Amino acid sequence: MKVIKFKEEDLDSAPTILVLGYFDGLHRGHQALFDKARDLAAEKNASISVLTFPESPVLVFKKFNEDLLKHLTSPDKRLALFEENGVDFLYLTDFTSHFAKLTSHDFIQKYVSHLNIAAIVVGFDYRFGSDHGELSQLSEYESYQIAQVSDAGEKISSTRIRQAVLDGDVSLANRLLGYDYEVSGIVVHGEARGRTIGYPTANIESKHYQYLPAIGVYVVDIEVSGVRYRGMASIGYNDTFGGKNKTLEVNIFDFHDEIYGESVTVYFLKLIRGMIKFDGVDALITQMNSDEKLSREF
Repeated sequence: MKVIKFKEEDLDSAPTILVLGYFDGLHRGHQALFDKARDLAAEKNASISVLTFPESPVLVFKKFNEDLLKHLTSPDKRLALFEENGVDFLYLTDFTSHFAKLTSHDFIQKYVSHLNIAAIVVGFDYRFGSDHGELSQLSEYESYQIAQVSDAGEKISSTRIRQAVLDGDVSLANRLLGYDYEVSGIVVHGEARGRTIGYPTANIESKHYQYLPAIGVYVVDIEVSGVRYRGMASIGYNDTFGGKNKTLEVNIFDFHDEIYGESVTVYFLKLIRGMIKFDGVDALITQMNSDEKLSREF
């Protein structure tokens, strides 16, 4: 897959199936668009292209807060998901105030018309341009609007998945995504208290603006140097020891190497419990023994 900043002189000239949208998370609803795009690409002997934005369009319309920079996937994971879904050319353009003022006609003239379009694929709720153009605005092209994909009677959406993650319901998030929710980061030095109770942890500082699941203890897998290990993760404030900074710590089962400074990926599989303030270390150890048993058996 080629990642290209959208400029007329850099565009591929071969016939292509163009998929339009923002695609935070590339969840099962999004994947339905790419299923159709792959079928069309095979039928028409065409490539698959996506025209999208590196950051959420919401940044242009809402008062800034840090959450507006957060994503369901890291930049690397997002690129990998596009490639897994068959994308050959990923065209990126910044969503700015100037871009937001483009009408649907302007958008077609400045962007879509410069590609050799064999067909266009969009989602059921796709709108574009300052006039909120619909599929009919693309009538000069062979266009397909993919029906809503639902789960448990509700549409699958990035908003629903974000809320599931923030609620700690990673099982639901994973089902809606179609893959395990993950957070990437670097292993850094922490308080090293876990070593003293037989549960050393890798303290992970996220390198990207990603949503962290709710405070609690989770069954996780963690990928270190390309190898995936089972473990259990704690997201919280170390209440038992009076901690104040929110942390992501993973106890990696049957792993004894030092990995400070290494990039790792944590895959959240299931919420075990909420965070508890224990009366002492003995009670904490008893609970962690139970958490480990559940995690190993998951």
